[in-house]
Amino acid sequence: MVLLVATDKGLMVYQLSGSEWSLQDIHFLGMPVGTVHVAESGTWWVGINHKHWGTKLHRSGDQGKTWEEATPPRFPEEQQTAVKALWLIESVGERLYVGVEPAALFVSEDGGQSFRLLEGLSGHGTRSRWMGGGKGSKDPFVHTLLIDPQDSQHLTTGISVAGVFQSYDGGASWEPTNEGLIADFLPNPTTQIGQDPHVMRRGASQPAVIWQQNHCGIFRSTDHGRTWQEVTDPQKKANYGFCMAVDPENPDRAWVIPAESDFLRIPHEQALAVYRTEDAGQHWHPLTEGLPQSGAFDLALRHGLDYQEGHLVFGTNNGNLYHSADSGGHWQTISQSLATVRAVKLMVVG
Repeated sequence: MVLLVATDKGLMVYQLSGSEWSLQDIHFLGMPVGTVHVAESGTWWVGINHKHWGTKLHRSGDQGKTWEEATPPRFPEEQQTAVKALWLIESVGERLYVGVEPAALFVSEDGGQSFRLLEGLSGHGTRSRWMGGGKGSKDPFVHTLLIDPQDSQHLTTGISVAGVFQSYDGGASWEPTNEGLIADFLPNPTTQIGQDPHVMRRGASQPAVIWQQNHCGIFRSTDHGRTWQEVTDPQKKANYGFCMAVDPENPDRAWVIPAESDFLRIPHEQALAVYRTEDAGQHWHPLTEGLPQSGAFDLALRHGLDYQEGHLVFGTNNGNLYHSADSGGHWQTISQSLATVRAVKLMVVG
């Protein structure tokens, strides 16, 4: 098993041998890697958000042995808008999507040589009501894209702060689908525009089921994200957070890593815990064995948790990296000395 870790100081590559992880390589040393993606073809994609040089997009077709810089997405010159950050990279077949800040989605049909802005989203009629979210940004951003495995023209995207939007024509037109979500920070908490999904995940076995870690709780949909039901922990422990993982073979099984609240973004009682549900969110159970239970100030960010075949990995803003080989029952430390972890990606090889 191979683990890719996007950090503020580079892309780390770890290899699992037996029960031990070892650092195999570091790419883009010192560079703020914001997102990482592995395409069906095996190509690695990396998005870099440099404060001075701007956004950069790189790809490797040989598992990191060599890298080629691709042309990053840019807004049309007449819009006089700059891309501030790359938040997501997703692909299906030869089609590559990149979600950015300010909130927009770009698509490439030629392997990243050129990108086209999906103006149906960035120019949506509700755009004036979108708000900035995260890191004090005044701009909204596109951080999640789900591509329906049964219909690649059906796209579901998450925007902070605007909500969930869906397209059924490959991104030409979009509609908000936020019924059932709650934005308790707004005068009208059930508004269609102004919801704040932090991340969304779906299981491949039943693509109609989509999970969402929201600013105001945990939500689940059984109709491809058209309507949502709140499944927040009744004890309010599994509530506020950023990341989420879903078992691709069991859509009732999911994991979150909660913080106390929006205003106190640290683990409950400074005890780091992953919470798991086995019954579609009716009950949530803490998984703590091997994790620090005092003096923990970690926060796992939007793409900082991944699951593959019983293995869970998560990284935190404090540079800690943890692994479980039994779906969260027991944890081991991979590293406690990384820079802020932005994203993790587990790959089963061999």
